[in-house]
This record gives sequence, structure tokens and C-alpha cells, in this order.
Amino acid sequence: MALRTWAKLVGTAFGAAALVGAGQLGLAYGLGVLDFARVVEVTARDGWTAQLAWVAWFALTAAAAGGVAARGHLTARSGAGTRLTGGVAAGLGAAAIVPLTMQPARGAEVAGVNPVFVIGACAVLGAAAGIFAAWAALGRNAARWNLVAVSAVMWVLALVSVAPSLRSGEQNSPVRLGVLDAGFVPDDLAERASLFTMPAIALICGLAVGLAARRRRLSIVATALAGLPGPALLTVAYLIAGPGSTRVQEMPYWAAMTAAGAGVLGSVLVAVLGRGSATDRPRKPAAEPTPDRPPLPQRDAQPESAIAKAATKSGPGLPGTGAAAAITGRATVAARATVAARAAVAAQRSDDEMRPSDTGVITMPPFDGFTPPQPPKQGRPDGEISDWVSGLGR
Repeated sequence: MALRTWAKLVGTAFGAAALVGAGQLGLAYGLGVLDFARVVEVTARDGWTAQLAWVAWFALTAAAAGGVAARGHLTARSGAGTRLTGGVAAGLGAAAIVPLTMQPARGAEVAGVNPVFVIGACAVLGAAAGIFAAWAALGRNAARWNLVAVSAVMWVLALVSVAPSLRSGEQNSPVRLGVLDAGFVPDDLAERASLFTMPAIALICGLAVGLAARRRRLSIVATALAGLPGPALLTVAYLIAGPGSTRVQEMPYWAAMTAAGAGVLGSVLVAVLGRGSATDRPRKPAAEPTPDRPPLPQRDAQPESAIAKAATKSGPGLPGTGAAAAITGRATVAARATVAARAAVAAQRSDDEMRPSDTGVITMPPFDGFTPPQPPKQGRPDGEISDWVSGLGR
């Protein structure tokens, strides 16, 4: 791989990851999804845990975006090592959000927690785990589609959740990752729905991306794993942030733990149920001849050849075909009569006059597999020839 191509791959992955990470943080600060200026008491620490999940997810998606952007700089000979290099570059670019989160966290007051250190650790862990997301995005088309689809749905939920507070100008309540926390949704319904929102989104995205992969005729393994990457980022983000202390944060935490399985379930269903047997699948049509690939030469038909005449000649078939047809029950009455007549003639011969075609048994000389064949010995004349030779001397 040329040095210029390496530079383009690494530069694109690093720059795109840093740009996407900074852009998501700026949007989250502007919309109020992240707010480190709040005073968080011990009894209300779930709001702080929810923001940690957002920070880890921003780092993960930033690294994945770097892998998606750098995909165009891979060549046909690029292997797993090249993709891993691009993933590491994307992870380093996603780490650019670490100082962008630690600086605002200096104004946060969380009882019993060092907010600057905790927020920085979450960003670093998210960027490190994002290396694998970028590596998957660099290698598989289905992985890129699923990452983009799930990330877009998460941002739609966040925008819908903060929309009422933007209209009224009031400070919105903490918005949880992957949960619809809009003001027009009752609290009881929002709490119950938080357990099913992320698995449902992962399942739908897995089905949709799996169908797209099947239409593109990707391999069955690629189709079955098409629903994993996007939900896996949600799972890792909540693992980094933790489950919280009350049901407010525990419900989405356990939902995120099952999101990856739901996404894989959707894509596996598409891969397994959409595949018929090998005989039912449409065969790929033969490629049309091109200047680079001329058509194969074909031999003209020769109707006057001996083989053609023998194939079209009416009359008795090859020796033994009548017997085979009679045994299998596919012979005509005339063929069976012919076989019976030949069997009657063969039965009148003595054992010395029997031919192999009469009995169907061919005697082969013994062969042990090791002794080389011996040439036939030249015997002395005997019988009538010996009598004739002996009479010449009389």
C-alpha cells in the first residue's frame, strides 16, 4: 500500500472522527442534552449517569464515523491490518472530545464524585472501544448501514425529547440515551417504554439492514451480523456509564443490554428465513461476451458423422442393452423375446463353450498388487503341430 494512500486513510479517519465528535458535543450542549452546570445530589445521581452514557456514545459514534468516511480510501488489496490502522486513527480522532468534555465538567458539582476525572475516563473508554466500531465500518457495508441507521434514530429521539423545552424556554429534564423523554409523554408510560424502546429500534434496524444486505446478495454471515454494530454501541455506552441507582436509569440500562441481541435477531431472521434451497435460488446468468472476454468456441453439428448416425439409427441397440432393459422392466415385448431366445441358446452350450456374455462373469487373472506382471512364456509346440514337426524327420 503506497504511502500516499496510507496518509489519506489515516488523515480521513482521524479528521472525520474529530469533526463528528466535536459537532455532536456542540449540538448536545446547545440543545441541553448535556448540562454540566447542574448541582447533582446523591439522591439524584441518575441524571449524571445519563450524561455519562451520552458522552461515551458520542465517542463511540465519532470513531465509527471516522471509519465510514475513510472507507473510500481502501484499495482492493487492503487487509485486516490496514483496516485496523484506520480504526486506530479513528479512535484517536474520537479522543479529541476528551478535553471538550473535561473543561465544562469543571463547573459540575456531583456529591462524592470527581466529575472531571469521571467524564474524561468515560470519553477515553468510548474512544478506545470505538476502534472496533471503526474497524467494522471499514470492512463491511452492512455494518456501516446499521451504524448510520441506529445513530440517526437516537438523535431523532433526542430532538423529540428536547423539543417541548425549546418551545417554552424552560430547563428540560435530563434526556436519557435511547429513551423518549418528551414532556408530553406521561412519566409512567415513559418508564415502561424505556425498557422496550432500544430493543425495538434495534430489531427494526436489524430487519431493514438485513433485507438491504440480502438484496445486495451479501454472504449469509454478513447478512446475519448486519444488525449488531449499531445496538452494540448502545450496549457499550451504558456499560461504561453504569446502571444508576434507581429504576429511572436501571430500565434503559437493561434495555441497552438486550439491544444487541435484538438487532442480531432481526438480521438472523432475514438471513435464515429468506434463503431457500440451493435448487430454488435463481442462478446467476452467464456473463455476456466482451472484447476482453470473447465467447468460447463452439463446434458445428455434424449430422453425417458415424456417432450421429448410430444415435439416430433404428434397430437393435448395443450388445447388452436389451438384457439391461429387460431386467429393469423398461424393455418392449420384442426385446424381451429376443433376450429369452438368446438365453435359451446359451443354456444348450456346454460349460467349455460358455462365453462371458452368457454368464455375465469375467474371469480375471490373480493380482496381488505387488508382483510385476510376467511376460508369457514361449512353450514348445505340442499337439498336432508337434506331430507334424516330428513327421518331417521320418
